[in-house]
Amino acid sequence: MGKRLYRITLISAIMGVIISSVFFWLFYQVETKNIEREFQDEINDKALSYYKGLKFNIESVYALKAHFDNNEIISSSSFAAESAYILSRHTKVQALEWIPRVSHDERAAVEAQGRAHYNGFQFTERLSSGEMGVATERDYYYPVFYLEPLEMNEAAMGYDLNSNSRRREAMSRAINTGDVQLSEGIKLVQSPDDRIGVLALVPVFNIPIKANKEESLRGFILGVFDIQSIFSAIYRGGEDQEISITLWDATIPANKSVLFSRDIVSSAHGELLSHYRYTRSVMNYAGRRWVLEAVPSRQYFSARRTQTPWWVFILGNVFFGLSTWMAFVAARKNEAMQRALDEKNAQLNEANEKLERLTKTDALTGIANRRYFDEYFEKEFLRSKRESKPLALLIFDIDYFKQFNDTYGHQAGDRCLRLVATELERVLKRPADRIARIGGEEFAVLLPNTTRGEVVAKQCKTAIERIAIEHKTASHAKVVTVSVGVVSVIKIDNQTPDSLFNLADSALYQAKSAGRNAVRCIKVLPEVTSDLVTLC
Repeated sequence: MGKRLYRITLISAIMGVIISSVFFWLFYQVETKNIEREFQDEINDKALSYYKGLKFNIESVYALKAHFDNNEIISSSSFAAESAYILSRHTKVQALEWIPRVSHDERAAVEAQGRAHYNGFQFTERLSSGEMGVATERDYYYPVFYLEPLEMNEAAMGYDLNSNSRRREAMSRAINTGDVQLSEGIKLVQSPDDRIGVLALVPVFNIPIKANKEESLRGFILGVFDIQSIFSAIYRGGEDQEISITLWDATIPANKSVLFSRDIVSSAHGELLSHYRYTRSVMNYAGRRWVLEAVPSRQYFSARRTQTPWWVFILGNVFFGLSTWMAFVAARKNEAMQRALDEKNAQLNEANEKLERLTKTDALTGIANRRYFDEYFEKEFLRSKRESKPLALLIFDIDYFKQFNDTYGHQAGDRCLRLVATELERVLKRPADRIARIGGEEFAVLLPNTTRGEVVAKQCKTAIERIAIEHKTASHAKVVTVSVGVVSVIKIDNQTPDSLFNLADSALYQAKSAGRNAVRCIKVLPEVTSDLVTLC
């Protein structure tokens, strides 16, 4: 006994260490998952902040548009004053521009008007060499006519947006929607580090707007946004060492472009955990779809770790040590009690099994009784409904069984019931099919995953006729026959076990009304509980 207890003690100690280690691992994983969720929530908040920051700065082009909507003619000084005021509120906006719609016939006059406020003004376009040159002739021009601030942006004055296919695409979207549209990312030439920016275009129309919107177009308000300047303001201190962030323009999946990125600065604490990479949609707005991709550093996770997993490991070992000692103290007493209890449980289980068999079996026929059938019917009904599988229910009634008893006696009637039950059971082939005696001379058969219960019903009816039990007092035949009511459900929707049983009972009534020794079937069509079709 001493060696046995020693082995048990050693095994229990090892199991205690293993279980404590498992709990340590589980708590560690839960904590890791919580940190990952915190990281994702932070990125979700950041994505929302990015979107709000962009929307706030887009208000600048709407504010300038309102100025144009309220004034038929805008002078260069008026434009400069209004734009300067708007830019003072939206400090991350690089520039605001007015882009009029000019026909070829108006070109000379507009260029002359432009030279009145900017010396040397003319319509320009970017040549294949990359330099700016005079714009070629086209039906309509969209030149930069007013620009604020002008300093360091002089090269953009007179630039025809219609000369660039990508600008034309954004302008076309703005005209069609009548609302602001964003361009793809562009390099800001006035930025010393070639930052990426986007253009926001909002159309200005003459009222009323014609069916062809372009004919009513006065021009566009254009805002130049420095993405890095806008989004850097959203960062908290220390994030440079914790999270690597990249903002993608995924409007065209095959041509994704980086709009903004912030990499980890510190190599000592900045090892990236790429398996925690998280991607979040920032916006699907103004014709562009932006996606934020973030990767946390090891520093991000280590800074948020606690000592909880280690405390769980230590306390777990202490707990299992004490529990092992207390368990061995009570082991001998429990062993004797357990043996006695096991013997009593075995006797009780054997008695319960015998009792259960008796309560679920019909004493006369040896097949299932009504109680067992109701339980099985309920279980298979729920299975069919859950798995969307068909179900068939058959109810049999021995024709003129009362007259049979009156003519041949109750002993012959009992023998007849046994023969009928045996023959019906013989016809059923599948293990899942169930037959039960549910009344004096009534039997029920349940056929899971069956769409044509009437076929089995006809086989059963023929089998009963074939055994040829004499019944000379029956008016329709001189042998014992059965009437069968069948309900076949293709797909159970709003049915219940009681409703299916009532349908089968109704079909049985139709079979009796048809002269007995007949099969009548009701089929419930899928998802149409009120549309019942009698098939036979």
